Order: sequence, then C-alpha cells, then structure tokens
Amino acid sequence: MALWGNNDNVGSAGTVSLNYATATVTGTGTSFGIAGGCSEGDVIRFGSRGSGGTFFGDAVIVSIANSESLTIGSTMGLTGAAIAGAQFTVSQLPKSSVLNVAFSRTKAETAGTQTIPQFGSATTNAGVGTDLVETAVSTFINANDFLINDGNDIIISSVASASITLGSTISAGIATGEQLRFKRREGGYDAVVYGVENGPDLLLGANTQYNVDAEGWVGVTTYIDNEGNLRVKKETLVAMSGITTSTAFPYPTPE
Repeated sequence: MALWGNNDNVGSAGTVSLNYATATVTGTGTSFGIAGGCSEGDVIRFGSRGSGGTFFGDAVIVSIANSESLTIGSTMGLTGAAIAGAQFTVSQLPKSSVLNVAFSRTKAETAGTQTIPQFGSATTNAGVGTDLVETAVSTFINANDFLINDGNDIIISSVASASITLGSTISAGIATGEQLRFKRREGGYDAVVYGVENGPDLLLGANTQYNVDAEGWVGVTTYIDNEGNLRVKKETLVAMSGITTSTAFPYPTPE
C-alpha cells in the first residue's frame, strides 16, 4: 500500500454519514471500491474547503464492505462534529498527515479573542450611551479591537490620536482615570494538506503569502497574529509533479 499518490480528486459521488462509535461510513449514491471510486488506503475527506463549505477532517480508509459502506482507521483527524448526509472527497494525500494533530485543527475550533497586555485609563468621563471614549492609550489600539465594558466586548470602529470610537454604545459609564481593558482577535488557526499543482491560478511563483516552493502535497498553516496580521506557513510534505487537484479543496481556500 503506497504512502501517497498524486490524485486529490478520486471519484466521490454521493454523500456520507459517519458512526463515530464504530468508525463506519455509510454512503448514499456512492461507489466505494468500484473502479474510479475509493480504495483501501485512500484518505476520505469529510466536507469541503470550497466557498461556503464545512470541513470535518480526514481519515484513512482501512476496509470497504460494499459500494455504500466502509470503515476508517481512526477518528483522530476529525473535528468531532456530527457527519450526516455530508459531501466528501477522496484523496491520495500522505497518510501520515491524517494522524498529525498539526493538520487537524480548524478556524472554527480556535477563533476567539485575547486580552491585550497594554492598558490605560480614560482621560475624561464617558457616560452610558456614548460611543466615544477619550484615552491616552489609543496608539496601542487598532480598529476591530475590542473595549471591555460592563462584561461585554465592544468592537472599536476607529482610532484617533486621543480617542476611540466604538461600534456600539457603552452600557456602563467610565470615569476619568478609570482603567480600560482591551481585547484583540486571535486564532483563525487553520492547518490543512493541499494538493498543489503548477499554474498561474495556483500561485506557484506568484509574489503572495501563499506562494509555495514546489508542486506536490503541501501542509499550509494560517493564523492571525496578535497584531491582526495574516500569517501563512507552508511545509512541502511531498514534492511531486502531476498532482490532480480537487475543486472541493482549492488552494488557497476562499474565505
């Protein structure tokens, strides 16, 4: 059984449901094991990464009972969310990546906010119902950060030299000299293995953050840092030409 192939788009007609307890995948209108369909040792990818798609993770197919029933080796690479009547694709990506926790976390699992270490105080009173807070720490704050007020995270819509304007009004008054606390978006951590082929549409050689060094199977990690910047890390798992790519897993994935 090969450790990988060059096809990220093995036949995957129909939909699937998964029984987590038994690791059994039941298909509807599928062709498991039939010529052109999946084989033992392939990787089944539950869901999709196309525009508007939901990705549940990857698993290695260890046995096929018939055209509408197969068993996966582990649910470790899955999010744990219920999979019923879901789209799927089958891939020959490197099997080792399926059990690598670095490639089994998604944006939805890791999105959130973190408290910003910098803090300061209000320079004048801000009454209930206002959306303007005057503060000397505005140089540390960015639009789309959050002010914590009355237990709520209120988004900051704009920042001036000595004040911030909020996207909604405060529900608790702020006194002159009162300490202010802020939060900033974090997470957006995402790591997925893609089949990437050469060509202008797939950005090989393009001057972008998503540019990769070679065709093949590439692990791509993206996240938002604490300054709100997108970071993209690429790791070539297998460099090879002739990759057949999947429209369900385009690279880079559209938001």
